[in-house]
Amino acid sequence: MKIERGIIFFIPVFLAVFSGCSGKYLEKSADRQVHEIIEEKKASMQDDVLPETSLAHISDSVSSETIRLELKDAIILASKNNRTYKSNRESVYLNILDLTYQRYLFGNRYGLGGDVSWSKNGDENISGGLGFNLIRWLSTGAQITFDIAKDFVRYLTGDADTDIGTIVAMNILQPLLKGAGREIAQEDLIQAERDAVYGIRSFLRYRKNFSIDTTEKFLQILLTKNRTDNYYNNYNSLKITRERIEMLAEAGRLPPFQVDQARQNEYAAYQRWINAQNSYVSALDNFKIFLGIPMESVVSPDETLLERLVEAGITEPDIDVNEFIGNAVKKRLDLLTDYDRVEDSKRQIKIALNNLKPRVDLIMNVTASTDEEDHPTVDFRNFSYRAGVEFDLPLSKLPERNSYKRALISLNSAQRNFENKRDTVILDVFQQSRNLEEYYQSYVIQKNSLLLAGKRIESTDLLLQAGRATTRDLLDAEESYLSAKNDLASAVVNYIVSYLKFLYSSEYLEVDDEGMWKGELYENITKENTEK
Repeated sequence: MKIERGIIFFIPVFLAVFSGCSGKYLEKSADRQVHEIIEEKKASMQDDVLPETSLAHISDSVSSETIRLELKDAIILASKNNRTYKSNRESVYLNILDLTYQRYLFGNRYGLGGDVSWSKNGDENISGGLGFNLIRWLSTGAQITFDIAKDFVRYLTGDADTDIGTIVAMNILQPLLKGAGREIAQEDLIQAERDAVYGIRSFLRYRKNFSIDTTEKFLQILLTKNRTDNYYNNYNSLKITRERIEMLAEAGRLPPFQVDQARQNEYAAYQRWINAQNSYVSALDNFKIFLGIPMESVVSPDETLLERLVEAGITEPDIDVNEFIGNAVKKRLDLLTDYDRVEDSKRQIKIALNNLKPRVDLIMNVTASTDEEDHPTVDFRNFSYRAGVEFDLPLSKLPERNSYKRALISLNSAQRNFENKRDTVILDVFQQSRNLEEYYQSYVIQKNSLLLAGKRIESTDLLLQAGRATTRDLLDAEESYLSAKNDLASAVVNYIVSYLKFLYSSEYLEVDDEGMWKGELYENITKENTEK
């Protein structure tokens, strides 16, 4: 008994120790195996390279000729090649595919099938069958099936007789409570029809925004190029200024430290020009990716567009905000979709209420067959009829109750989403109109600032020669002129983009089949381009 008690005491201790050791052993074993696999895969990855075929399209599409892009060309090219644009367009296509499937379900669906088998039980024979069926769903929820089946047997023992029999059957299933009614039966089709509309609306909004986005990117590149040119001109101007100040200092008319000031500004201007060149090349490369063209392509945007826009100037916007808000509330495509989703939620409540009903189905069946003959025949003699009712009365309706409650909550959520979207649309139009006014005022300020900066350079230069101004005064005037010139071009671009976004927010922006936005501004641009 003492030995047995000792063994009984030792067993749990042994199991505890063994379990601990086992866990550590398994952990180390796992670490070792993972490490071995990592080293194995790292070794095999040394020779991984892309196949030559994956790079073939790059060399085929790259041309040595420079691609000269106007704004419309860029929008058309981006609409054809941009990867995100393609994905959004494919989403619409997939929505339409779902709709075609739902329409297919409510059409005539045909099927043809059969089987052939070999068997041996004393005698060898081949047996087979051939069947044709037709399925049709009615808008009332009824399902009609029609089947024709032929069975045949042919012996391989030399007997050429063939036994052929034909069976024809028609079945009708009509829900009487749960699942009955046009709205209930066709809900999936109705929702697919509406989802197709939602997808098209979303893509139309996306296409308009994509046109604005492309325009903004294109104009920003022109701005970057314009700044690069301005920095280069500023560098040359400061270089000339430094040379003149050196001459004045050598003549004793200016102290030598002012030469150092001019030289330091010249160095800073050169560095700024170098940085601007790099920024322009990087922006152009990123734009190539956006356009979906190879990085090796040589692209030259139409730089004269920005010059024409700055030269043409901006007129003060004359906008009745209430008119634009009214149009947005009535016609914004995304707002219409949110409103329609409220109607979808109302239909779902009807579906949920219908699911609370018991299932009671009327079933009718008619079957006819022919006698087995050695040739096909349509002499149907054996008719049978069947009619009945199938029902299902669940004692618990908790899942259906929960679905009904979810439908009620979804309706409230959809209503809130619509109201929030409506307020957001109104706010969006207000905000864009304020931005438009701000950018116009900025344009006026920068235009006047540029005129003053030009006059300031001239007057400061004369005062410097007369000994009544310092080199720092002239350098500050040069810096102010450069800043005003850059800011004026930026103000013009910001106003144009803001103008397009304002039209977009109020659903007044129109684009043609190629994705180019239309309107008086674009007509003026293209008109001036043609005249030049």
